[in-house]
Amino acid sequence: MTIRTEPNVRPGWYADARVPAEAAQGLRLRDIDRRHGLATTDFGIAPDGTLTAERDGLPLVDLGGRLVLPVLVDSHVHLDKAFIVRRTGSPEGGLVDAVKLSGADAANWSERDLESRMSRALERAYANGTAAMRTHLDTPDMPHSSLPWQVFDRLRREWRGRVDLQAVALMALERVEHPEFEERCRQIAALGGVLGAFIPPRMVSPRQLDMLFGHADKAGLAVDFHVDETLDPAANGIEMICDSISRTAYAGSVMAGHCCSLGSRDAPDRDRIIDKIAAAGVHVVSLPHSNLFLQDRGAGATPLRRGITTVREMRARGASVHFASDNVLDPFYPYGDFDMIEVFRSAVRTAHLDRDIGEWANGLCRDAAVACGFGPYGRIAAGAPADLIICDARDWHDLVGRSFFDRLVLRSGAPVHPFSFSLRDVFATEYP
Repeated sequence: MTIRTEPNVRPGWYADARVPAEAAQGLRLRDIDRRHGLATTDFGIAPDGTLTAERDGLPLVDLGGRLVLPVLVDSHVHLDKAFIVRRTGSPEGGLVDAVKLSGADAANWSERDLESRMSRALERAYANGTAAMRTHLDTPDMPHSSLPWQVFDRLRREWRGRVDLQAVALMALERVEHPEFEERCRQIAALGGVLGAFIPPRMVSPRQLDMLFGHADKAGLAVDFHVDETLDPAANGIEMICDSISRTAYAGSVMAGHCCSLGSRDAPDRDRIIDKIAAAGVHVVSLPHSNLFLQDRGAGATPLRRGITTVREMRARGASVHFASDNVLDPFYPYGDFDMIEVFRSAVRTAHLDRDIGEWANGLCRDAAVACGFGPYGRIAAGAPADLIICDARDWHDLVGRSFFDRLVLRSGAPVHPFSFSLRDVFATEYP
């Protein structure tokens, strides 16, 4: 599939739009629904593709109360593994089986294969309204000689301005013991990357974490972990990360993906660890698709325990937490479409976020961009490019409740794919 951007901006005065109130900047808001975090507004798309708060003769486009979102950020994906499930099949068991299937498929990861699959992933994300992504790349080799990094670096340049990209060098934590680790960090920094590590349950030492943060600090690297991807209540990787940040006084950005084991701890112990997460400033990213698929998975058995981490408890205690796609059409999650709205729908349904859905929806627009340092994304602002997702939905419940809804993604005011279905009628008069 090749994404086709329409040649012309769709200038107009877009009236009666429902927008996330926190995301709107420099626009006149009315009918503010504080419970759901929504407001009604009108905005213009100027001929240069920027948003304006003034009509100035622009033709009317009546959105009829449809929901308008800013383009979104996906903070944790695996572009190098995407779309391999037809080769690997699904795992019988959980995470360990998925790792084995993925590892066996790595022999097929030629330059052509990687570029084809990673490009397809970016096309799907772009079509669905994602403007920035952070991907983990398996990095057993030194980064400069790593084929996934070489393909990623080329695609990052090609896609700049459509999908902005960051990459994490994912490796086993034990590599910090190797003499070449300092050079490895230097190469990651030279590639503009993030230092990553997978922490297996009960197999991490404080010394290794202190060494990792020391190298990250020296190289000026942010850090991004896979941690506690298990329902084992004894898994304590996230707590050890927080303790190491305190010991080393590491001041860089830290993200921690999964943290499933928190849901298996008793409430006092869970809350004690969450308080450490909040104090350390760690950004937790919950990955509902892969975690619900892999946790408590066994051949012929019905899963009884959920893999999603304790997102409500984290937010209640002041810890930073948001959601991301993780894996798509690979043995870790054999479904998906790099669609952050689909991820949000899954999170709301499985974590019971319906009663305060507005707060979580505004976080969907904001928190991943903040955690990754992706700059101005997550806002609908006068004077900024008209990078928007117009949804054929009227509110959050409409968005989450339907398995399919039409959407129109605009980048600098131009559709990234042709009009379709019901949204075509909105523009029929001005743009037949």
